[in-house]
Amino acid sequence: MDKLIFPLSLVTFLLFFYIVAVAFNFPYPLIAAIFSISPIAVIWMVYKVLRDGEHSGKTFEKHFYEFD
Repeated sequence: MDKLIFPLSLVTFLLFFYIVAVAFNFPYPLIAAIFSISPIAVIWMVYKVLRDGEHSGKTFEKHFYEFD
């Protein structure tokens, strides 16, 4: 799980910074650049989570109605 801290933190910070940049009217080229990079960053983050993440062992069929 330690391998996932960096991608999750980086992409979360990037998307949070994008929201702040739009809200405070940062220069348009910066907003456009972050907007262009964000899909690639999210795909990279999902790839890292799927590749390096740990499987919980639970399946949808067995644990759908459990509420713990």
